[in-house]
Amino acid sequence: MNESFLKDFKKVINHQLQEMENQVQLSIDDINCPVREDLGDNINLLYMRIIRLALRETYGGKLSASILYQAGKSIALSTFNINEIDEMTDYLNQLMVGKTRLVESSETKMVFEEDECAVCSGMPDIGEALCSFECGFIAGGLSKMLNKDVLVIETKCWGLGDRVCRFEAEIMPKGTLKNDGLQVNTVDMIATLASKASMAIELNKELQYKNDIFNKQLEFAQHIQKSIIPDTSKFDSGDIGIYAYLKPFRKVGGDFYDLFNLGDGKLGVAIADMAGHGIDAAMITSMVKLILRHCSLSEGVLLSPERVMKYVERDMSDVLPDAYFSMIYMLIDTNNRSITYSNAGHPTPILYRKNQNLVQSLKANLPLVGLHKYMPAENFVSNSVLFEPGDQLYLYTDGIPEVRNIKGDFFNINRMIDIIKSPEHETVESVCRAIVKAAKDFRSSMSQDDDICLVGIQL
Repeated sequence: MNESFLKDFKKVINHQLQEMENQVQLSIDDINCPVREDLGDNINLLYMRIIRLALRETYGGKLSASILYQAGKSIALSTFNINEIDEMTDYLNQLMVGKTRLVESSETKMVFEEDECAVCSGMPDIGEALCSFECGFIAGGLSKMLNKDVLVIETKCWGLGDRVCRFEAEIMPKGTLKNDGLQVNTVDMIATLASKASMAIELNKELQYKNDIFNKQLEFAQHIQKSIIPDTSKFDSGDIGIYAYLKPFRKVGGDFYDLFNLGDGKLGVAIADMAGHGIDAAMITSMVKLILRHCSLSEGVLLSPERVMKYVERDMSDVLPDAYFSMIYMLIDTNNRSITYSNAGHPTPILYRKNQNLVQSLKANLPLVGLHKYMPAENFVSNSVLFEPGDQLYLYTDGIPEVRNIKGDFFNINRMIDIIKSPEHETVESVCRAIVKAAKDFRSSMSQDDDICLVGIQL
C-alpha cells in the first residue's frame, strides 16, 4: 500500500465521516412500506429499505449512493439483454417493484418517473435522493442500448419531499465520461471498504484503549496536583486574607502556588510558571513543591527568599538541568509590615497602596530558574518593600495578561490595574474574580491557551 494511496484514502474517509455526521439520521421506525395488494401477500418490500438503510448508516449517504449507482449500472450492462426502452422499464419494475414510465425524450435527454417506489415511498423528507440503484440501472440500460455515455440524476424523490421519483438522463457521445480505463467492480468496492472499516475499527479499539490509559494517568496526575495546592482558608488570619484562582489549560498544568505559615506574623508565598503544559509541566511543579517542602524542614531557609531560590535553582539543575521556569518566593512580615522577595523572571507582582490609590511593581531581580548556571556572576538577592494596613498584593502568571482576543490583542497588565484600582471592588476576592471574568470576556470565543493562576493577598 503506497503512501499516495494512504493519503487519498485518508481524505476519502475523513470526507465520509463528515458526511455521515451531517446527514439526517434514519431508523427502522422511519420505514413505512407501501401496500401493493395487486402483487399479493408474498411481496415483502421491507428488505429493500433495510438494504439501503444499512448501507447508508455504514458508509454515509453519498458513498452508499455511489455504490448503489455502480451496482445498478453494472447489473444492467452485464446481466440483462436490453434493446428497447420498454424492456428496460419492465426489468426495472420487476427489480424494484415499481411503476416506471418514460415522460420525456430527445437525443440528449430522457426523463423517467416512477410511482409507488419500493425504496422511498413513505420515507420522511431528509433532503437526500434515495433511489441511486435505479439511477445506475437506467444509466447502464440506456448506455447499452444507445452505445453512448449516460449520466442519470434523481431530481425528485420522497427523500427530497416529493411524492414521485423522477430520473433525468443526460445522453452524451461515447467517451465523454472518462474513467481512465478503470472498471468499477461493486463487490470489490464493498469488500475493500469493509476491509478498511474492519481495520479502522481495530485501530479505533487500540486508540481507545491507549486513550483510556492516558486518561487514567491524567486523572492520577490531576489528583496529585490538586493535593499539593494549599487551601488558602487555612492561612487567613486577623492580619492577612488570601484568595487564589488556578485553572490549568488542560486537566493539569505548569502554574503553581504555595503558602507557608512561618509563625510570628510571617507568611511565605511562592508562585511559579513552568514552560509548557500538561503532565510534563505538572511533574515539575510537583518537584518544586518537594524542594520547598525540604526548605521548610531546614531551619530558617523559608525566612530568606534568596536562600529559597538558591535551593530551588541547585536542586532543579541537579535533577532536570534543561528545565527553565519563572518563580517568585516572598516573605510577608506583618509585624514589620514588610515584603521581602526574590523574583526569578516572573511577571511583576502588583502592590496596591489602597489609601493612596497607587500601584507599585515588584520587578524581577533574578533570571529564570535554570539559567543561573550560565551566569555564575549573578548572586541570589532579595528586595524589600514596606506596606501599610489595607494594602493589597496580587501575584499572577502570564496566562492572564497574555490572554488574546479574536483580533490578537493582549488583555495586558493595564486592564488588571484598572480593575484593581476600581472603587467597585473592595476585597481581594472581588478583585480577583473581576479580573478572571474580564479576561474571559475579553477572550470571548477564543479558547484558553495557557494555564491561569492569580493570588490576591489582603495586607
